[in-house]
Amino acid sequence: MRRRLAAVLIADVAGYTRLMEAAETETHTRLMALFEEIIHPALAAHHGRMIKSAGDGFLATFVSVNDAVQCAVGIQQAVQKREAAEPPESRIAFRMGLHVGDVSQHRGDVYGAGVNLAARLQELAEPGSVMISAAVREQVGANLQLPTVDLGNLSLKNIANPVRAFRIVTATGASRPRIPAMGAPGRPSIAVLPFRTLDSDPAKAYFGEGMVEDIIASLATLKDLRVISRNSTIAYRGKEADVHQVGLDLGVRYVLSGSVRRGPRRDRITTELADAETGSVLWAHPYDADSGDLFEVQDRITAQIVGTIAPRVREAEIQRAFQKRPENMDAYDHVLQAMHLLYRLQEADFSRAGTLLRRAIALDDSYSTAYALAAQWHLLRSVQGWSPDPSTDRQESMRLAQAAVDRDPLSAHALAQLGHLRSFVFRDFGTALALFDRAHDASPSNVWAWGLSAPTYCYIGDGKAAIARAEYALSLSPQDPLAFWYHTSLCIAHYTNGSYEEAAQWGQIAFRENPRYTAGLRHTLAALGALGHKEEAAALARALLEVDPNFRVSERVANYPYRDPERLDLLRIHLLAAGLPP
Repeated sequence: MRRRLAAVLIADVAGYTRLMEAAETETHTRLMALFEEIIHPALAAHHGRMIKSAGDGFLATFVSVNDAVQCAVGIQQAVQKREAAEPPESRIAFRMGLHVGDVSQHRGDVYGAGVNLAARLQELAEPGSVMISAAVREQVGANLQLPTVDLGNLSLKNIANPVRAFRIVTATGASRPRIPAMGAPGRPSIAVLPFRTLDSDPAKAYFGEGMVEDIIASLATLKDLRVISRNSTIAYRGKEADVHQVGLDLGVRYVLSGSVRRGPRRDRITTELADAETGSVLWAHPYDADSGDLFEVQDRITAQIVGTIAPRVREAEIQRAFQKRPENMDAYDHVLQAMHLLYRLQEADFSRAGTLLRRAIALDDSYSTAYALAAQWHLLRSVQGWSPDPSTDRQESMRLAQAAVDRDPLSAHALAQLGHLRSFVFRDFGTALALFDRAHDASPSNVWAWGLSAPTYCYIGDGKAAIARAEYALSLSPQDPLAFWYHTSLCIAHYTNGSYEEAAQWGQIAFRENPRYTAGLRHTLAALGALGHKEEAAALARALLEVDPNFRVSERVANYPYRDPERLDLLRIHLLAAGLPP
């Protein structure tokens, strides 16, 4: 086995099975003609070596990256020209992936990470396009005369670290086709345009531009959102951009734009999130801040914007998923629908969410988020009182959470879910806190990681730290449709801290947002029991027993993870005082 550096080009015919089923003989004849008249001559002209070819694709290597790019582009353009006379549904179009790296050569074949990465890029390529890695883009430099689309950092299947990728626009002629949103199939992408400075002094433009850099960096840590790099959006500086055209140019589904007006004492930053396909505004919000410390203001507003965008995009994507036909749904769509049904906490919807998550895992075993949500599903089934075997559900929850982290060790969601389970199920608080630290390092603005860490601080008796973490989670996502989750964390934190009035207030807010979340109901009742508010407690107790008719104080306290036995005794006393069955 011999190792060497090579540019690896992998190509595959899009929809080959469908084309063959529709017209087998004609498709095969045209494809063989493309190989003989376009592909083989192009490889020879650019010193490429055909390593292997299947019926619908090929793998070739090149010594020169420039040769590889010119060959790939030349083949795509020639095929497009040849196939233009065919009906759109019958045209042969190649998906191509190109990477330069180390390969191992043995008996005429090539192997290794360089080949695997080129294959993953090819899988994400649109028909007729060439996807290249950042290594290829850097080496080809100014020799590439065609426009490229920066797709940002992509999480590729079975590739440990995110890979920055670009698409070469190969279409010829004045009218080039729309570039669809990229990333893993079906997942959303976003471009953050330079914020316009509403000031005649150009020297003040740095404030908005610095904020955009921070927003892009923070959004890039969200695993289910593909973020276009700043280098690709800088061309829109100082312009009134048409969001629909931005979507066409950059291949994104969502566009975030904004403006900055700096004042002597206060700054106003206005932001707007739009759907690039429809042009509709999904969310708009102004932020006012005292002009004090520049970086503190930027960091605070950036965190608020990022925390608000994530749930807004999630809600828009859920609506898209529910509009799709079941046979057209991929793993991502299954997860979105499951997420929507899961948090409604209606038992029938909840069961449907479990089915969707199992299907998502079957469709894509590498999808960390599907495993993390499945872990949460099993834990919720246990704590909601719906499980036929709570112990088995908790063990399965732990298995799935560990599988989520194994598949993506940098996923803040997966790390936080595993941390919560380590503390809630196994009372392993040291490991849990370490996992939360890893989650914060991976994604400092991940609201889920901050919100889920608060209960663990309650379990070890640090109510003040728990309050601070829950409040920070709410500040990151003040308009989150799942706010009941974080309000519940705040209720538990205040109860642990002994501030029962505040605990009851936050718990009742969570109850109004989602009256079926039993964790919130239990601690709200404990706070009301501590305060002696029997009438208010009676109404909430009925609501709890409606969701979980088998609830018993003794069983719940025995399974609650407070480390201090005295806190457990106090919880038992307060729940009984609220009128719950012993």
